[in-house]
Formats: sequence, C-alpha cells, structure tokens
Amino acid sequence: MKNKGLALGLPLAMLVCTSSFSMEFTDQAATQAVAQTKPADPISELRNQDSAFSLLIEAFRQIQGRIIQNDYEARIKAANALSDLKTRRYVAQLAKEERYLRVEKLYHQIGNLNLTYDRTRRDDARVLAVADVPMHIDTSHAAKTLMDFVFVAPTAPDKDGEIKTTTVPAKNYLLDKMPDPAD
Repeated sequence: MKNKGLALGLPLAMLVCTSSFSMEFTDQAATQAVAQTKPADPISELRNQDSAFSLLIEAFRQIQGRIIQNDYEARIKAANALSDLKTRRYVAQLAKEERYLRVEKLYHQIGNLNLTYDRTRRDDARVLAVADVPMHIDTSHAAKTLMDFVFVAPTAPDKDGEIKTTTVPAKNYLLDKMPDPAD
C-alpha cells in the first residue's frame, strides 16, 4: 500500500521537476509580471494538454508495471524457497495468475483514464470554440522522454544530520515493457 502514494506522486513530481529544469536562465534580473496582452493560442493549449497527459499516463503505466513486476518476482522467489515441489508449483501458478490479473486491471484503469481525458478534451475544445483539433496521445514518444528523466531521492543523513539527495536514472523506477512471466 505504501507504493500507491509513491506511484501517483512520482509522475506528478517528474512533470513538475521537468518543467522547472526546462526553464531558460539568463543573467538578467527577474522582471516584474506584465499583464498578458495576447491570449494564448487555444490550439497550442490543447496540444500541450495532450503531451502532458501522454507523459502522465505513460509514467503511471510504467511505475505500476514496475510495482507489479517486483511483486511477481518476490512471490516467485518465495515460491522457489518452498521445499515441497507440488506446493512450489501451485504458489508459482498463483503468482502468475495474480500478475496477469493486475496487468489486466492496470490496462483497464488506463482505458478509463483515456476515456475520461477524451471526454474532457472534447469539452475543452468546445469551450474554446476550436474545431478539428485531433487528439494526439503519443505514449511511445512519452516513454522515450521519460527515460531521459532522473529521480531525486534522499540519501541517509550524514554525520551532521543533514539529509542529502542523489539522482537516480528513471530506468531504475520505470518499466517500459513488461517481461513475460517465468514458467
């Protein structure tokens, strides 16, 4: 259960951190906020929403996939430690079935999220009075983008009690493709 908060918080943190890292820094002092005179382009806004949703849904899929796979591997390891062959096979089969059901549930949840986003996206297009802007959810591009991310993780406190951080490659937390279950 601890992993659910982590699984939902990490994609959001990655999106927030990415946007802050992508800002351009200059030598000039920060300027005062100026009233916006030109309204944002509604077509660009819809496309940006599509890109953000692609990243979010792909991060959710990959993190949940990693959690499912880690649980499966732990159950197989525990099953292999059993001395009775019949029980070992039974427990391994149960682990395989559980993994299958969890992956099925994950893709069902993703399907529901996609349907919800589709409906919301249509409503946004209607409100903005923009017609014929096709929805473009590109999870393959999002998957490649996610692999460029790094996680910022706390390390053990040092001798002064100060907690330092370290960066961890995204591939340590994300699972792009679910491997076939072991037989």
